This record gives sequence, C-alpha cells and structure tokens, in this order.
Amino acid sequence: MTATEKYLAMNNEFCRLRDAIFNPNVVEADEDEQVQQNVMMAMSVLNQYLDYYKDLNKVKSREKK
Repeated sequence: MTATEKYLAMNNEFCRLRDAIFNPNVVEADEDEQVQQNVMMAMSVLNQYLDYYKDLNKVKSREKK
C-alpha cells in the first residue's frame, strides 16, 4: 500500500464517519450542546491529521467532479 492509497482510504472513512454522524434523515433525541461541541472538535482534529499526513507524505489528490 502506498501513502497515497492509505491517505485515500483514511479520507474515505473520515467522510463516511462524518456523513453518518451528521445524517439529517434520522429521527433522534437532541444531544447535549457540550457533546456536540466535543464531536466537532474531534472531527476537526481528525481532519487536521489528514491534512498533515497528506502534506508530510506529499500525497497528490484531486477533487471529484
């Protein structure tokens, strides 16, 4: 597995997690504001790691069109 393949796999899983957490088509109980903020901070840290990994390993990716 190359660094690019690993990055793409991590990014795809991150997107799946993000979409599952923030799925608007689910009827569910309201969450505590503090918990929501903690989740947003955790997602931000994961996103920062993906950016760091991409830069560190000089991964070149392109946006889907």
